[in-house]
Amino acid sequence: MDHAYLLTAILPVIAAVLCATLYSLWLKQRERRHVLNWSLAYACAVLGSALSLARLVIENAAPFSLIANAFLVGVAFFAARGALLLHGGRAADRITVPILLATILAGLWFGFVSPSIFWRGTTASLGAAVIFVIAARAIARNPGRDRIDRLTGLVFVLTAATLVARPALAFALEGPIESEAEVTSAFWGVSFRIFAMLSWCAMAVLFLLRTTSDLMAEATAQSLTDPLTGIGNRRGFFSAAETVLATVDPQEPAALLLCDIDAFKQVNDSYGHATGDLVIQELAKVLSEAVEGTGAVLGRLGGEEFVVLLPATPLEPAITVAEAIRAGYARRSRAIAPLQGPVTVSIGIAETVGDEEVEAVIERADAALYRAKRKGRDRVEVAGLAEGAPETPPRGTSHSRRYRRAFTAPEARTRTRP
Repeated sequence: MDHAYLLTAILPVIAAVLCATLYSLWLKQRERRHVLNWSLAYACAVLGSALSLARLVIENAAPFSLIANAFLVGVAFFAARGALLLHGGRAADRITVPILLATILAGLWFGFVSPSIFWRGTTASLGAAVIFVIAARAIARNPGRDRIDRLTGLVFVLTAATLVARPALAFALEGPIESEAEVTSAFWGVSFRIFAMLSWCAMAVLFLLRTTSDLMAEATAQSLTDPLTGIGNRRGFFSAAETVLATVDPQEPAALLLCDIDAFKQVNDSYGHATGDLVIQELAKVLSEAVEGTGAVLGRLGGEEFVVLLPATPLEPAITVAEAIRAGYARRSRAIAPLQGPVTVSIGIAETVGDEEVEAVIERADAALYRAKRKGRDRVEVAGLAEGAPETPPRGTSHSRRYRRAFTAPEARTRTRP
């Protein structure tokens, strides 16, 4: 068996491995339809390259070649369809399906009506090239594309260019192919197999990088997000807050609001944890709406306690925001069934000083929050630059130490205040 036959036999194996790999990834994230389409592209590659083996054992292999060409164009169709779903949000089937059908019909024409191996293969190559160019254009127009996407678009363009240039080069070197038996060992067939192997592997590497990169990004986002409210958890808040404070002018004060739902334990005991979850979710909504568009960082520190960092915000505007949150939450919580009255929130505010760390600001806001609780709840209190001993939380509740553990303690902290 010479190198031409070896390449013919290896292609289906390579395509099958790539198809199975992408399909397995899709099973773990079935909402990602583009991954399924990429898997289907390699399923077409398996069938198309396997049918090409018919030339080795069947004398009249023209029908098998026609079907093989259709499947090989299907590789381009599904590879491009996956990219279009990912970057354009839709498959653009109104454009690509007619191109696919026209390519198949042209193959039938040059297979049976006006037989020509050269034009049958050329029309298949041109159809696939046009589909790849459409996908590359969609990637180029996506403002959110990254390096992996740009490389994918480049591979699509190079693949399209090769698909167009290969038939012309083969014709210039060997002239027209006269019979199916010549295809396997001729430059026409050998060049296609080498090109297909390189192209399929290059696309597969990029598809796998795109898929695994998205999975890792999703896992990272989940590790930083509170599943009940959809805002940042303790890790997410501290990570985002430190980043924001590091990028702003230390001379511009930032305000931090520490919010705690009043008598939350009574809500849970009286109405159940399902209602308690609704109460927590409603506060997250009120907080998100109150600071929308301000660049604020939100977080749920645990249980019924939330934190808001308002960058480049002095105390007076922060107090206005806090009062709006307090009043809005009391009003909206009345609509939560089966509550028979409003649920309120107490808020402590502290202003950053210079390049003060987040933990220190939280500690001062926490002291102000305790003062709000002692004064009757449903209040907003502001921390001074140096809180006195009477405002310090009781011994045994060292908040600064507990907040420092936020980066290393994955479990949610639940604390019940008065």
